[in-house]
Amino acid sequence: MGPEERLKLLFAQDEDLLKLDTGRRPANEFRPDDNIESPQAELTENPENRPSATTTQQTSQPTQIVSLELPSPPELPTPVPADEHVFPTNGQFSPLLAIAKYPYRHMKGSLSQEVSSRFFDAGKFWNRSWDIYFVHAPASLGSRFMLLTPTNKVNAFLEEINRALKCELSLPTDMSAGLVLSFKDGYPQPVYLGRSTTRETKEQLELHIPTPSSEHNRPSGDMDEEYAAFETMMEAAIEATRNKKKSSKQKQLMRTMKELDMKQMVQRMQCYFGLRSMDDIEGTADMADWDTPGTVPTVQPLDATKAVPYPFWREPVFISIDVESNERCHSQVTEVGVSVLDMQSLVGIPPGVNGDQWRSRIQSRHLRVREYGHIVNHEFVSGCPGMFQFGESEWVLQRDLVDVVRSSLRLEDALNRRLVLVGHNLSADVKYLKQVGVDVGGFRDQIDTAQMFRKLRKEESVRSLGAVLAKLDIRGWYLHNVGNDARYTMEALVASFMGAGEENST
Repeated sequence: MGPEERLKLLFAQDEDLLKLDTGRRPANEFRPDDNIESPQAELTENPENRPSATTTQQTSQPTQIVSLELPSPPELPTPVPADEHVFPTNGQFSPLLAIAKYPYRHMKGSLSQEVSSRFFDAGKFWNRSWDIYFVHAPASLGSRFMLLTPTNKVNAFLEEINRALKCELSLPTDMSAGLVLSFKDGYPQPVYLGRSTTRETKEQLELHIPTPSSEHNRPSGDMDEEYAAFETMMEAAIEATRNKKKSSKQKQLMRTMKELDMKQMVQRMQCYFGLRSMDDIEGTADMADWDTPGTVPTVQPLDATKAVPYPFWREPVFISIDVESNERCHSQVTEVGVSVLDMQSLVGIPPGVNGDQWRSRIQSRHLRVREYGHIVNHEFVSGCPGMFQFGESEWVLQRDLVDVVRSSLRLEDALNRRLVLVGHNLSADVKYLKQVGVDVGGFRDQIDTAQMFRKLRKEESVRSLGAVLAKLDIRGWYLHNVGNDARYTMEALVASFMGAGEENST
C-alpha cells in the first residue's frame, strides 16, 4: 500500500482536511527568499480554512538553517618526533607542577607578586612550550606518575624572567629541595610524552601515560641501594609539588636525604679514581666501614707508589671552576679560574704521596675581564687578581667571555666524555656562570669539595678552602685569586682520596 492509499484510509471522512495546504514542500523546492507562513495556525479556529493573522504574516529576514552538528573534540598535540627532542645530556629534570608553583613557594614580597603576575598567573605558565616527560614513582610512594621537564629549559625560563625584571632567580640544586632531579645511570629513566603549549594539552597528554609495568615494583636485589636513592629523590620531588609546609619530621627526612646524597657522591669519587670496583657503584658494596671516623673506605689498601687497583670508572674529565665578581656590584664578573684533570691521561700512573703525581698533571687557566681589570676587592676579601701561580693570566674582553669560558670547560666534549664539574661551595660559582650566560648543563656530575671533605671527615660543618688545604698538608698561595682557587680545589679533591692528612682528622 502506497502513501496515497494510507492517507485516504485515514482521512476518507474529511475531504476538506485532505485538500488542506500545510505550507510544506519538498526540500528541493525550497528557496531562501521564499516567504514562510508561521506554523502556529490553529485549524480548529479556521474551519473554513482561512489563513489566520499569524499565518499571513511574512518574515522580513531570510530563514536561517541552524546546524545541529556538535563541534569536533580538540585534537591531541602531535608528539615531537624522536629526532627533534633531545634527552638532556646531564640527565637533569625538574618536576613540572612544582615549577608551576615556583613564585608562590620560593619567593616572598613584591617580587613574588610581580613574577606571578607577569609569568605565572591566569595560565601564563602553561601557555608556553614545555617538553613533557614522565616517570612512575616507586610503589612505596603510591606509583603515581611525575611530570618532568628538562632542567635546562626551566633555567632558560628563569633567565628570561631575570632579564625582564632585573632579578637573580635560580633553582636550588640541593637534592632535598626536589626541584633538580639527577637521573643517574641505573635509575628508572624519564619517558618522553610530548610537547605542551596549554594547560589543556598538558592534561590530554597525561591521559596517555601507561600504568606501571609489573617490574616497576620489584627492583632486583643488586639494585636495592641505588633504587632506594631513586626513591628518596622522588619523595623529595613529590613533596615539592605539595602546598603544605614541611613538618619537623619531613625536615629530618630532607637532612637524611642530603646525607645519603653525599655518601653516594664520595662512593662515585672512589670509583672515578679507581679505588673501588666500578661494580660497587651499583650498590653492592659493604658500607659498614663508614662508621670509622676519618677513613676513606676502599676495597684494598692504597699503595701510592703503584697504579690504582681498578680502572677509572667512565674515565671522567674533572673541571674545577671558581668565579670572582666586583664585591660592590655582583653582576660584574671580574675573573674566572678553570682547572682540568683528564683521567685518561693518568692511566697506569701511580698517584704518589698526597696524590702529588696526579696533581702535577692538572692544567690551569686564569681569565681576567679587561673592562674590569682595575677592580680589586678588598672590603670583604683580599683580592689578588695579579698573583696567579700556575701560568700567565689571560685578558678577555667581556663580549668574548662566554665563548672562552665554554671552551675552557670543554663543553664541546659533553657528548663523548663524562664531564664532572668541581667547586668549593659550587652553587655560588654555578650561579655566576649562569649570570654571564654559561650553561653547565653538559656536565653529568657535580662535586662540591666543601661538602665532600665534611663527609669524609665526619664533621658537622664545612671548612673554607684554606682550612681544607691546611688539613691536607697543601700550602695554598694567594687564595682569592680564582685561578689559584680553582687549582687548589682540584688538588684538594685528589689529595682527599689519597689518605693525606688522616692523622689530623677529627
